[in-house]
Amino acid sequence: MKIKLLCFGLVCIAFLFSCANPKVNTPNDEKNNIISQTNVTDTTNEDSVIQTGSSASELELINSSLNNTFLDPPKPTPLTQKHIPLTLYRALNFNKDTTVWDTSDCKIGDSAFSCNHADRYDYAYGALEEFYDDYYEMFWGSSHKKIIYDTTYIDINFGKNALVHYTPVTEIPKLDRKAVAKALSKLSGEACAQIFELRSNYNLEVIGLPGFSWENRESVMFGYEAYIDRDDSGQEKCSVQSARVQYTESSHYSIVYRRSLPEELDDKTFQFFNGTLKTYQDTTISWKLVYTDQYHRADTLNITTKFEYDDSDSLSSFRNRACYDAIDPSRCK
Repeated sequence: MKIKLLCFGLVCIAFLFSCANPKVNTPNDEKNNIISQTNVTDTTNEDSVIQTGSSASELELINSSLNNTFLDPPKPTPLTQKHIPLTLYRALNFNKDTTVWDTSDCKIGDSAFSCNHADRYDYAYGALEEFYDDYYEMFWGSSHKKIIYDTTYIDINFGKNALVHYTPVTEIPKLDRKAVAKALSKLSGEACAQIFELRSNYNLEVIGLPGFSWENRESVMFGYEAYIDRDDSGQEKCSVQSARVQYTESSHYSIVYRRSLPEELDDKTFQFFNGTLKTYQDTTISWKLVYTDQYHRADTLNITTKFEYDDSDSLSSFRNRACYDAIDPSRCK
């Protein structure tokens, strides 16, 4: 009996000892634990992505899709069309060209009419700040529309439904031929220099004076000047060109374009140049002045000029007074 109790006690002690000791993993168990941990990514990093059963190529495809979502702009709103009714006048000018006008531009009477229009354009140097807002509205605005004007034309002075049978033409004063011939009868013979100035309602040309020219002063900012330069070989030459004036243009400026029917009367000032290196001293030459109005109607005037020149101060002051104003004859005497 004692022997049985002793054996039972030993079995109990062995059982208790085995429960108290921690379990020792076998090599296979350690391998299984490591493999099971490879499918878990540390989530403490905000940029980490939990990958469960996804391959590297699939992950790249996901990243590419996300990038395209944020980088590509949204598709523009499809164009919509907006039709606007518009009524315009059409009229023929002196040259039988068709001109087009807003209905508010023209005044039409029983037998005559006139039209006037002005456009103002403001310019500035540098980038236009509103560009990007306009760009966004153009491509992504919800109200992006293509405007189509449904235009109806009313013919003022031509066609079967003409309102009047009248072609407006501006009145051009006749050139005082005797006064012009007298003003040009005596000129400075200075080489490579402006020798005269004439203001009128006409374009001017010269025939019979080689190297002489008329230049429209208003066609360049500071008018024209004659310069003696040297060419590549060192030879002197006379050059008539826009004045060599240094200036700084304003960063903001406006240009107004006006048109009218009948047209506004031309007011032009022409500078007359001896564009040669030859000095004319006590020399008389006959030549022709060609004058043309704004409707391309031309005529000629025979001129006989006595050219005089020396280096005295009296004749240099004569050059400064050499002008004729056909619009305001009192200006040049």
